[in-house]
Amino acid sequence: MRIALFLSVALLMSTSFDALAAAAPPGATRSRADEANVPAPMPTTNLAVEGEVTGAITDLSPVMVSGQYSGPGLWKVSKGDHALWILGTVSPVPKKMDWYSPQAEAVLARAQEIINAPGMAGTVGVGSAFKAAFAMPTILRARENPGGRTLQEVLPPDLYARWRTLKPLYLGEDRSVEQWRPFFAASTLYQGALKRSGLSSGTAVGDRIDELRKKHKIESTSTMSRTQIKSPRKLAKSLAGANIDDVQCFRSVLDRLELDVANAAERANAWATGDIATLTRLVNRGDMLPCYEALADTEAARSLGMDNGMQRSEALWLKSAEAALAAKHTTFATLPVEQLLEADGLLARLQARGYAVEVPE
Repeated sequence: MRIALFLSVALLMSTSFDALAAAAPPGATRSRADEANVPAPMPTTNLAVEGEVTGAITDLSPVMVSGQYSGPGLWKVSKGDHALWILGTVSPVPKKMDWYSPQAEAVLARAQEIINAPGMAGTVGVGSAFKAAFAMPTILRARENPGGRTLQEVLPPDLYARWRTLKPLYLGEDRSVEQWRPFFAASTLYQGALKRSGLSSGTAVGDRIDELRKKHKIESTSTMSRTQIKSPRKLAKSLAGANIDDVQCFRSVLDRLELDVANAAERANAWATGDIATLTRLVNRGDMLPCYEALADTEAARSLGMDNGMQRSEALWLKSAEAALAAKHTTFATLPVEQLLEADGLLARLQARGYAVEVPE
């Protein structure tokens, strides 16, 4: 959950700046935008990652995937004869992973509602695109280190050495990122690593669920926490002056990148075969708490509701789940696997409120 929250915040700010840059006057500088791919399902066969990460991060061959996977069985939460069936998802996953679950399809065929996973999303308002043309100098500076310093000047030597090893592999030779604050450079590197390694920050199930939602005309409930950037200039100024612990955040992102890429095949295989023990061992490795704590205390985060956006989204998911269990016979939902396995996750919170919980075999 924490990796998703960090990327939501980082990519909202980064891609928002890129979207605003597209509206800039001719001749304005524009850097490469991050990519967020949610691939359509494609049939594939075997998963394997060649390469190994020990100590310093090394390059890895792309994740190779083939075959069709059903994923883990569904978790069941019930109250009397009303049931909420939950599919646990993992991210990142191999881009071409194909998901087909007979159990999920059967539940969706009779479901009255689908409750989507909690999360954070942000957009730039329609009118803001015009304001962006005048705010571009401020917006572009907000992503850069104060005083024009480079990453080499602001990062400890050991951390910069790791960056120098990975940057050509995942981001190519574009040197503009060398002037970026470590927070933005790290999030961009993470997305580049996923792309280079054949991974996607999607979950491989959304397209199929949406197809079935339309086919069976199922009501869909969003629990996303959404925000709109109304003043690009104000946001840019706030972010440029924010006191973020970039170094600790940068280190935690590199650590997480190392684990996510290296363990992608093992985690994907565990998810595909319903190996709950392996998923439990892998989903919580590589915490990026320094990034969230640093961001939550900034005026920029507070102005967008990001300081407590994830808490509000999770509270909405719980409220929606309880409402469905009270009123509907069959409800389908998705949650990141960690929310189903953690002692303080959303599933545990439902169980603590008296609902019966059945774990897939």
